[in-house]
Amino acid sequence: MFQIFLFFTFKRYKMKKLLVAIENFNIFKSIDMSIFKELDIEVEYNLSGSEKSYWEEPDLFSDSEYIIAGLEKYDEVFFQKFSKVKAISRVGVGTDNIDIQTAKSKGVKIFKTSDKPSVAVAELCIANMISILRSTFLMSNELKQGDWKPIVGREIRNLEIGIIGMGSIGKQIVKRLSVFETKLSGYGRTWDIKFANQYGVLKKSLKEIFSSSDIISIHLPLDEDTRGLINSDLISSMKSNSILINTSRSAVIDNIALSQALRAYKISGAAIDVFDEERNIAPYESINNVILTPHIGSHTRETRKEMEETSVNNIINYHKLITNSSQSDVNHLIAEIDKNTVI
Repeated sequence: MFQIFLFFTFKRYKMKKLLVAIENFNIFKSIDMSIFKELDIEVEYNLSGSEKSYWEEPDLFSDSEYIIAGLEKYDEVFFQKFSKVKAISRVGVGTDNIDIQTAKSKGVKIFKTSDKPSVAVAELCIANMISILRSTFLMSNELKQGDWKPIVGREIRNLEIGIIGMGSIGKQIVKRLSVFETKLSGYGRTWDIKFANQYGVLKKSLKEIFSSSDIISIHLPLDEDTRGLINSDLISSMKSNSILINTSRSAVIDNIALSQALRAYKISGAAIDVFDEERNIAPYESINNVILTPHIGSHTRETRKEMEETSVNNIINYHKLITNSSQSDVNHLIAEIDKNTVI
């Protein structure tokens, strides 16, 4: 009888499991993860140093009630297989790697880290714009090979820069470009008239932006409406000395069409930070006039710390809300959770 009592006591008080699925988490040691022990939550980490999917490492995901997620896939099969999951907190703003509809039907809460990456992504975009205009990346490579070949560059002032997607990242780019004496145009499914008027952003159609802009920067979420939105017709309408920057999602662009335009020098250059498959740069291999980066848009010390801290707080606040929170805490917790809730 005593053994049976112990068994049920152990089952009752078994700690919940938080899986930190994203690789290389908390490398700056800014988060005290011991708080989860105080909340009776066991933390397990993906220590592989690379992205791990649930079909590759099912044991890693088993029994998880909470997940701090990176870009690994959470599809319909995942939610059917791992039914204990109560909440997923994304380190980032994109949730196209998560089947939102299935998560909603299963009652799983999905959180993101709001607009935390905006400044870091905006700064990367502008750095790449100037690097391509001045050909610094090309001259650096040539100098290392012993070739002293100065290239005449272009100034960013007076150029027309088209921003595709006028959300938090698009706005941060506009704010920074406004001091460069550029001409700014924008396209967005939502339009902040007050902001556009303040910074002199001219509202244009996609077709108009692609045909008139010297530089185009893409900042769209990936969904049914944006997948393949930047097609071969739009790319072929670009000016011969124009530049395209993509730090959003790879699938919003026809990458084959863009790579062909770059190889044929039908456009001046591009900077690509996102790919159809992580660690696979196709179809941009062996193209000289493109800057490729390994999905580093949000990878600054400041932004990474903020995103990770927010992802942790999302889980903590949600856990407190559903486990014996005092009535006085409920309104505060709900307000904090609502800031970053997807569903």
